[in-house]
Amino acid sequence: MTRRIFRTVFFVAISMFLASVTLFMTVLYDYFSIVRQEQLQVQTDLAAQGVQNEGFPYLEDLAIRDYRITWIKGDGSVLYDSSSDAEGMENHLERKEVREAFDKGYGTAARSSSTLTERYLYSAKKLSDGTILRLSVVQDSLLALFLGMLQPLCVIFAVAVCLSALLASRLSRKIVKPLNELDLDEPLKSGAYEELSPLLVRIHAQQREIG
Repeated sequence: MTRRIFRTVFFVAISMFLASVTLFMTVLYDYFSIVRQEQLQVQTDLAAQGVQNEGFPYLEDLAIRDYRITWIKGDGSVLYDSSSDAEGMENHLERKEVREAFDKGYGTAARSSSTLTERYLYSAKKLSDGTILRLSVVQDSLLALFLGMLQPLCVIFAVAVCLSALLASRLSRKIVKPLNELDLDEPLKSGAYEELSPLLVRIHAQQREIG
């Protein structure tokens, strides 16, 4: 019985730990994704203002490293791209963020890469001349975040296993101890659990009947 209680408590503790870590990482990742998207929107607004005021010279003189800028015509063809040759790029009219920008003035989207370790955040804004300015940035995926934290998570998991085993061992012994200390000759005087009272009453009645 002690072993069964130990296994139950141990696995419940480990399951709760894993569920808590998973929930914490998911919530934290979603929070930073929202912050990243808001920062991207601010950068898009600033870049859009510069393009509307200066046009191509603003984009050609703009020194950026983390962001990719794409300037899109009303028919979806690409006027400018900071990372690729605009003439060789496919039509962007059906991209979610571009379509939203045409319809609502501003659009966002997030797409995963083929490796699933990165995802791309997009922010697009419609300019006064009907064109679309889009900024994109690379963000590590939840899988990449997990892999990056794998070593500290393994250490934390090892500590959690040790603590869970210690807790389960002490708790199982504490649960079983009153049962091992039952005085079957005088069961009603035993300080066992209240839930055992019907059983102890029956034992006491049987003891009297036998006597």
